[in-house]
Amino acid sequence: MLILTVFGTAVVSLDIVVLGQLVDKKLESVMILHDYFTVFAVMSGAGFIGLLAFSSETPQGAVNMLKILSIAAAASVFLIILTETIGYIEYRLPDPDSAKSKIKQTFPFAHEPMFESMEYMGLLGPMWAGLVAYLAWHYNDRMFTDRAVKSTLMAMISLAIMYALFISLMGIVPTKIASVQG
Repeated sequence: MLILTVFGTAVVSLDIVVLGQLVDKKLESVMILHDYFTVFAVMSGAGFIGLLAFSSETPQGAVNMLKILSIAAAASVFLIILTETIGYIEYRLPDPDSAKSKIKQTFPFAHEPMFESMEYMGLLGPMWAGLVAYLAWHYNDRMFTDRAVKSTLMAMISLAIMYALFISLMGIVPTKIASVQG
């Protein structure tokens, strides 16, 4: 399952980059990857919660799937930061046609508190996802047998998903909504 997930993600990522190169939309293709990895991380977290809460499988099969989901989510979060960094460089260019300049002209509120906050709040994600992956590997089958471990992991991942959705909103408004006003 992990090999299939990695292979599928690599194929999709490569396809997006190649298509971006073909139509001369390099930065847009990187930002599409950024969005893809964000959705992938949130869905991995949701799958983790669903499996932990409702698994009727043998514990070992479910434990292995939770480990795969935790690694997939952590890797995805690190890829979010990587693609974000590429977009950040382009966003910050001191050019009147840069995304930052356009957004500040059309909807200044979207840049200062929203985008600026999102840039720094997102840096917590890799630590959070790494911690969840570590706990999944550390506690193994205790994720199902120890009520405190199970509840803690479910709470951590639920909060992480809400946090990711909030940060996504802070990025969507400036880049997708405010930028089209001008």
